[in-house]
Amino acid sequence: MAEEKRPAPRRSPILPLLLAVGLAVAVAWLLAERNARQWWIVPEDGKVVVKKGVLFVTGKTAFQSADPETARTYAPIPAPQGGAAVAETPYEDRAELDQALFDLLAGWARADIQSQQMERMERARGYLGRASRLAGLSPAQREQLRVLQAETAFQEAVEHLTQGANALRRALEGLRLAAEARGPVAAEAAVLEKSLEPVAASTGQLMLEASRFAAERYRPAQTAPGAPVPTGAPPR
Repeated sequence: MAEEKRPAPRRSPILPLLLAVGLAVAVAWLLAERNARQWWIVPEDGKVVVKKGVLFVTGKTAFQSADPETARTYAPIPAPQGGAAVAETPYEDRAELDQALFDLLAGWARADIQSQQMERMERARGYLGRASRLAGLSPAQREQLRVLQAETAFQEAVEHLTQGANALRRALEGLRLAAEARGPVAAEAAVLEKSLEPVAASTGQLMLEASRFAAERYRPAQTAPGAPVPTGAPPR
């Protein structure tokens, strides 16, 4: 009598299922860890907001820090009106984030400096102050920061020089009027007028030279009608 064949033992479906679940959990954990390490620049309600990924596959929240200096560095930044739109962008680490933030702040500061408007110079100084606190800047960006800070200081110096020249001119006019009135202060006014004249003249000349230089330095590039517009040229 032939030996009867025994049916092959059936494999339990539980083990493959557990393996699949374990693999899915591991992948989800890796994705969540990667997301938690990411940083974001997000335009939100007229501001640029720094966000940090949460420990989940997706999602992010506004970055907060218990350290006051860090919180101040990465606080939301009001975007200037009329500026280029800021795209929502992820970054792999804080150094990448810092360098992207610097490019944004430096661009805004440069536009304010080139406007030669003193009310915008204060804002430019604020942008550069924020940029100077970013730890992840490249050497080239740190050099660019120093150049922009020097440009801001120069513009403010020109404004102070202009105000000083105007104040000296008004003082000279007052002394001249007092000297011509033949009153009790006429003699002293005449002496002061004579001493102040060369100072006012030299200060006025310095003011004119500085103003001309600034106007030439920040004059928008002119393109002749019909001429091709250059691309990739650095801003003047």
